[in-house]
Amino acid sequence: MSKRDYYEVLGVQKGASADELKKAFRSAAIQHHPDKGGDETKFKEVNEAYEVLSNQEKRQRYDQFGHAGVGGAAGGGGNPYGGGFQGQNINFDFSDLGGFGDLFNTFFGGTQQRQRRGRDLQTVIELGFEEAIFGTEKEIKLSHSGVSAKDSAVKIRVPAGVDDGSTIRLRERGEHIQNGPPGDLFVQIRVRPHKQFTREGSLILSAIHVNMIDATLGTEIDVTTIDGKVRMKVPAGTQSGTDFKLSGHGVPIGNDRRGAHIVTVIVDTPTKLSKKQQELLQEFKDSASKGFWRS
Repeated sequence: MSKRDYYEVLGVQKGASADELKKAFRSAAIQHHPDKGGDETKFKEVNEAYEVLSNQEKRQRYDQFGHAGVGGAAGGGGNPYGGGFQGQNINFDFSDLGGFGDLFNTFFGGTQQRQRRGRDLQTVIELGFEEAIFGTEKEIKLSHSGVSAKDSAVKIRVPAGVDDGSTIRLRERGEHIQNGPPGDLFVQIRVRPHKQFTREGSLILSAIHVNMIDATLGTEIDVTTIDGKVRMKVPAGTQSGTDFKLSGHGVPIGNDRRGAHIVTVIVDTPTKLSKKQQELLQEFKDSASKGFWRS
């Protein structure tokens, strides 16, 4: 029985690149692997074709002389491993495939058995608003159900700017088992609401009330931020609902930047006025209607 063309075996063109060969090999090897119900003969054929075509010198000889140039005449049953496959215990080396050997061993058995590992564990921690903004360190207790049932303390470093619903992964801090690596620990973050602030991404939002006279004439007010009090100017004629931006007082972005704090001004309209106040407002209204007041 004559050998099939190696390019045909891998399903690629003769001028295929190294990446195209590797991709075709992976696909064909997975398809025909005996541990997954594939055809062992085709699996060996695929490996033989890739062993030759992935080697530049062997590929050149094959392109020039065919199968005879790489150790076996057409129909002669030869192969680049120096003999026939029948009755041999051949271990294929996938170490040159950038981690593909691990993939084979994990999913298809390969030359090793899949290594057992401990189960992943999951827990939840609750943070205050300020802790989530500036970062913190927490210590939690975990009950392990692996090699031995015992409680252990785990320190968790929470990075600055972590948001509600985020997950922190701590590798190999999960369940421990004998003769295998431990699992991972996944920590879900819950952030308690703040009485005064809310958050949108890197922005911190709050509102402040200003009386009608100050909004009309202009003023300066102290605004509470996550960093403490900040003096903010309210220009004359400020309308209710106007947003003011306090740069650098929001959520940390990376190591050296922070978002902004957005302050929404709410202009309060008085509901209880003395007779004198009512008279003054009426006088102001009359002046405006006569054109003395310009917006």
